[in-house]
Amino acid sequence: MTTSPTTRRRDVWRCVLAMTVLVGTPLGAAVELTQLTNAPCADDLVTWQVAGGPAEWNVLDVEHLPRLVVTSPSGRTWTRPAFLDQDFTAPDAAASTPPAPHGAPMLRIRHAPRVAGVHGWKLLGPDGAELAQGQLSVAPARTAGAHVGPLQIARDNLRLLGFRDGAVFIPIGPNLCWANAPDQLGGFARWFAALHAAGATHVRLWFAGWCGGLEGAQPDAYRLDQAWLMDRILDLARGAGIKVTLVLDNHHDLKHGTLPYGGDFNARVKTFFTVPPPAQYERRLRYVLARWGSDDTVAAWELYNEVDLAQGDRDAALKWATGAAALLARLDQDHRPRTISWSADDWDQVAAVPDIDLIQIHSYVLEWSDPIGLLKQGHHDGVAMLCDNARRANDLAKPFCFAELGYQGSNEKNPGNDLDTAGLLMRQQLWAGFLLGGYGGGMDWWWDTHLDKAKLWDVYRGLATAVARVDWHDKELAPLQPNAGSSLRIIGWQSPRQALLWPQIRSDTWYRHLVEGKPRPQLVRALPFRLGGFKAGTAFRVHALDQVSGDEQGVATATSSAQGELEIVAPAPGRDTVLWVEDGAK
Repeated sequence: MTTSPTTRRRDVWRCVLAMTVLVGTPLGAAVELTQLTNAPCADDLVTWQVAGGPAEWNVLDVEHLPRLVVTSPSGRTWTRPAFLDQDFTAPDAAASTPPAPHGAPMLRIRHAPRVAGVHGWKLLGPDGAELAQGQLSVAPARTAGAHVGPLQIARDNLRLLGFRDGAVFIPIGPNLCWANAPDQLGGFARWFAALHAAGATHVRLWFAGWCGGLEGAQPDAYRLDQAWLMDRILDLARGAGIKVTLVLDNHHDLKHGTLPYGGDFNARVKTFFTVPPPAQYERRLRYVLARWGSDDTVAAWELYNEVDLAQGDRDAALKWATGAAALLARLDQDHRPRTISWSADDWDQVAAVPDIDLIQIHSYVLEWSDPIGLLKQGHHDGVAMLCDNARRANDLAKPFCFAELGYQGSNEKNPGNDLDTAGLLMRQQLWAGFLLGGYGGGMDWWWDTHLDKAKLWDVYRGLATAVARVDWHDKELAPLQPNAGSSLRIIGWQSPRQALLWPQIRSDTWYRHLVEGKPRPQLVRALPFRLGGFKAGTAFRVHALDQVSGDEQGVATATSSAQGELEIVAPAPGRDTVLWVEDGAK
């Protein structure tokens, strides 16, 4: 989803390393590589600066620039192209001034060394000639036991994401796709700080034409002020411990922006959505990967936001997605997960594209955006409306996420957000998005006009606290199929020895409370329910957790039957309670 941005809203360590060789270019200038990152540890993002090159290197096409070949102690080789960069002075938000260029453009190179030890490197010119060589000394990972490196499909559970050491990463957080001028960095700094304080781990961020977008009207004339801005945004995310799904393209820019693919929307669609993707697109992708490809702040690459809104021909959109995903898979030597989003309910077909690793689902409450009334009744229960999509996604056997949720509306008119000042739908869909089998929590869309305005950032605390209790190395953890015909809807993750469950009072819906004006229902007494699939004849502890804060409210014990059935008691009042079930022998 999107609306107009006007209505939405070095420590420089100079080190010519031992064994460095400076070689003259054909024009006689000495090329020098200067390391800007002091005393790096494994998985740190290391930056170098190239000096002394000819004027011909002052270009944005990375295929015409030098490249750094790094060989790790294990013998693995990485090739990192240089990219043209420009420093800027931070804008004065009070004066509404844009970033001002500082100094001359220069070439930089980035790489994340994956192991400690001495890494050898060679700087090669565009023609392959060796220009310099040297070594990079890398210390062990900065924090013992830290889960670092690029994300991938989890080793122990193919429904989830994880790190190379096997630790599972659960994305928890909202869309945070852009900030509006003048104080864009101030907005992101405030939002990331609030998310960090609540335990959030992830956001979705766009290369938007008005915030971080590289391309303008002219081909191969990237807006380096926007690249500088994106660097600063990712710096803020990294400092807050937040990972980012980075969205490369969006339908709003193609429709209303200035992109170098044609003079009007129809021309841009015809040029952009060719198969294979156009050379201009590939050049931008190579620049993006040279600049940000080695940055582990990037959790995943999203090829396009709601591609079906830009290319209305379904077959053409699918063919482009297939080609673009294959191109990114070929170019990305860090092999980060790839995703793409689709606005309509027939998302299954784009989710099945072979080089798409992660499924995205976008689903909005249409109460005030469905004048005919054919769909809105099915959205009166914010949890139930996600169940069928979750079932379909689980059947496709790829990790999935509800990546855009909330009340459909606009910045100026959103009755749902106006009514829901406590974030009831947001919290229920956050939890349901994960407990129905998603690889992360459901992601609300309205970060600036609702989440920030109503100061609802703490909504993520309960889920972040609860998931930390679960042993995600358990290979048998799987989402439950939601039950039918009971006053309690039981959703969650379960294995024979543990579970994270939400016995949701089925009548506790946003519509009943906010539109019909009824008090939220609660249990008048504890209500038992039975769940099979546990280890037989085993004593379990059942911890009642507050869904809002994650605090423990009480603990009970229960023993499974010889058939592995466990009677679990949902405690009263039970309105915002989740249950963590663990093997009592632990």
